[in-house]
Order: sequence, then C-alpha cells, then structure tokens
Amino acid sequence: MREVIEEAIIFKSRAILRDQRIARATRLKYADRFSKRTGAFAGQPNLITPRWWGFHPHFDPTYCIRHAEYLAKTIWQRLVSGDYQPVPAVQFDVPKKDGSFREIMGFAIPDAAVANVFHRSITKRNLNLFSSHSFAYRPDQNVFDAILHLQRSMKHPKSYVIQYDFRKYFDTIDHAYIESLISDRDLFLITKAERTAIRAFLSHAFAHVNDYPQRDFTIRAKGVPQGCSLSLFLSNAAAHELDLELERQNGTFARFADDVVAVAHSYTDARNIALQFRTHCKRAGISINYEKSPGIKLLDRGKGGDIRTFFVDQDDGGPIEMIKDLDYLGHNLSAHGVTLSSGAIKKIKRRVSEIIYKHLFLYRRSAPNLIDPNRVGPGFYDWDLVTCVNEIRRYLYGGLREQQITPFLEGEGKLPFVRGLLAFYPLIDRPADLIRLDGWLSNVMHRAVRERIKVLHALGIVQQALTKEQLLSGDWYNYPAILNDVRLPSFVRGWRAARRYYLRYGLKSIEPPSYYSLLY
Repeated sequence: MREVIEEAIIFKSRAILRDQRIARATRLKYADRFSKRTGAFAGQPNLITPRWWGFHPHFDPTYCIRHAEYLAKTIWQRLVSGDYQPVPAVQFDVPKKDGSFREIMGFAIPDAAVANVFHRSITKRNLNLFSSHSFAYRPDQNVFDAILHLQRSMKHPKSYVIQYDFRKYFDTIDHAYIESLISDRDLFLITKAERTAIRAFLSHAFAHVNDYPQRDFTIRAKGVPQGCSLSLFLSNAAAHELDLELERQNGTFARFADDVVAVAHSYTDARNIALQFRTHCKRAGISINYEKSPGIKLLDRGKGGDIRTFFVDQDDGGPIEMIKDLDYLGHNLSAHGVTLSSGAIKKIKRRVSEIIYKHLFLYRRSAPNLIDPNRVGPGFYDWDLVTCVNEIRRYLYGGLREQQITPFLEGEGKLPFVRGLLAFYPLIDRPADLIRLDGWLSNVMHRAVRERIKVLHALGIVQQALTKEQLLSGDWYNYPAILNDVRLPSFVRGWRAARRYYLRYGLKSIEPPSYYSLLY
C-alpha cells in the first residue's frame, strides 16, 4: 500500500502541474487573441503561482514529487498506527445558482492522494453491497441508468412521484451516524487503516483561503468534506440505510448522491415511502427542505391514465396535486418521454450567449477603439464570427465536426465518440425543445451579427448584413486559402446523431455527463 500511495502522490502532483501549464497556455492564447483582434499589444499575461502552494510544503506539487517516497512511508505508518491526520485543508467558496456558496475543501496533495486510493479500494470492495438504485460515484452505474430506471417506472397508468429535498445533506450529516455505518461489518467491508483515514477526514481542520496564513483553523464537527474523493464513498454510505429501507417498500426509486426520486402506484405506498425519508432524517441528523420539496404528486398521464383529485388512506384523506413531468439530472421526464430539463436549457442558452459575447463584443468594451480592420474582409467576412461559430459547434457537438456527423446520419461510418453536451441527447425522445433551441440559436446569432455590424460601423469598418439563411448555410464564408465549415450547428442534428449512435451501439461508449455539469 505504501507504494500505491507514493504513486498516487506523484500522479496527483503531476496532474496539478499539468493544469498549471494548461492555465499558462490559456492565458498566453488569450493574450495572443487580444492582439490579433485589436491590433494592440496585450502585454505579458500575469502568470501567478497559486498562493496556497506556500501555505504548507504539502500543497506544492514539486516538493511532493521530490519527497513522494518519504511522504508515502510516513503517512502509511501513521495510518497503521491510527494517528493519521491530514494537513489542515483550504476552504474555497464556489458560487451556487441560488446566490449562496458551496464550501469546497482543498486538501494537501499527499492527503488527496490517500483519499483517492482509499476511495477506489473501498468502492470496489463494497460495490456489490450498494443498492442497485444508487447511481452516483460508481464505475458500474451512471446518470443514464438512473434516467432509464425512472422512465420505466413511470409507465404505469397510475404513478405517484415522491420527491424530498434535503437541506445541506452532506454538510450537516451527523458524524456519530457515519461512525455507526463504517463500524458495522454487516453494512460495509472497511479495513482498519481505511477507517482511520475516514475518521481523520471527517474531523479535519480547515481555514478559508483568505484566513489560512493566520493559522486560525476550525475543526469539522459535522458533515463530510466536499472536495475530498473519499467523501464520494461517504455520500453513498450515508444514504445506504435509506436505500435499503426504500428497497423494502412497494415501488421503486433512483438516488444520485442526495438527489432522490421515488415512484409508487398507490397513495398508501407513496406515504410509506415518504415516512422513510423522515425516519432517515431523524437517524442521520439532517432535515428536509420543505420549501423546495414537491412531496407526493400524482403523475398526469393524459388520456389513458388514471385521474385522481382526492386520496383516501385508512382514516385520512385530502386533495392530491398532479404534475405533468419532473426534472431530474438535467433531463425532464414525463409519461410521454424524455427531453432536456428547464435548468439544462437555461444553462445551454447562458453558455452560448457567453461564447457569442466573448468573440464578438468582449474586446469592444476592453479596448473600445481597437478592432483590427484586417479581421474583416471579403471572402472570410469576419474572423471573429468564424471563431465564434466554431466554438459554438465544439460546445454543441462535444468536439465533433459537421464532416463527421453528416455522413453518420446518412448511414456511413461511426462517430469516434459522444461526449460533452452531445451526451445529454441519447435518451431524449421528444425533440420539441431542441427544435425551439435551434430557432433561438438562429435568432440570437442573427441579432448578434447585426449588433456586430453596428460596432464595426462606429469604428469606420463597413460590413454587409447577413440573413438567417446565410448563417444557417455558411455560404457567407468563401476563402479557399483556409477551409472552414461555418454552417451554424444544430441541436436537432446533434440529437439525431447521438440518438442514432445510442440505438445502434448502446450507451456503453457514450461518456455520461458529470455530476457537476448537471449542477452548474
């Protein structure tokens, strides 16, 4: 195990250094882009080494590579003896979409390496003990499995959907409850060294990145640290008893981290499932956010489905609300099929708008009188528009080109991969939202080009207007010296390709969306 930890320390250190090299290259690329687009000298970008590397030698990747053997030996000895403690972590605040912040812990490199090693070993050893309805942080399950499972469960003529939102689940879960889980050999198979590491990470010291130099550390008293890979196992372990109780109920469920949706086919069964959520909260020391929790709703199947406006349950009764669909993990599910969730659509529009602004208008504000007139001309029309369309295509198609997608749709060849935004598409069987997104993209690009022309005109650069048809076809670009496919990409075309790939080859070769891409 010492050798494994040493290799993990070196791997983690090199990954951090690689990220730094990429960050430096990106800043140099942006400086070069600024010079090309404005004709002005951008200056040398400020390439700053992260300040937390100086908080402790174990945050410095070059130090950790040089001393990896000694660090691994010392850590393993402390794990075996039971007195291991990670270096105090650095707290970073990541903005959430509701305006609040998610506290992410940055652990020292050797400690992060230990967490990575133990997360893999514990998860692999206990994989068959987890519920088959738990889909997060597992090599054998992913978001696609969760969506397919829920979709099948909603085919019944009468389906009650049960959803409860936990209030800061992983931040508030009781340590005594987790201790009872990791100490029970009937629940999980965990070695002594692994339990030592888990307890150490649960009660680790930390300080905010701005306060760390003062060494005024706080000791975690509840919850699991987000930002530590060992917490991925702990998140599944914390909800394991809830999984087992829900499995015993009439109905089914899908859990992805702390995001749980259950489906039952009678109100009594739905109520029993809801009681399990409340019981779990009492045992785990957490609470339900009732303001964000739909509770029990009856799924409206339209024609052919059972309609209820009132429930009778033993000696109780009352009105029952109906819903037509629900959003889950970036998808919208209903009795009639699957499409993108409302949150996913907002995220897509926001990202496309950012790309358009970055390429067509950003430098107009940072350098109001500096747009290189050589960027506009006959044939190529506007190099900034060319790069804008290319980046939108990379975002929509996950790196695929039109020259790869078009032949595949015509029955020739095979796509080399399906990933990125394209990976949201395979399970979608209702393309109406994608058709509307295509219309939105055409309109927003047409308006952006019109505004771009106004900006150029104010600087004395004359440019002709483009029609929507020209943007869609790409025939505004005619520059044989540099070949470019500037056809406006299409959500529907991407969906058709992903859907065809799924129906022909299945989901195994499709890279599922990551958990954080679903959140943000």
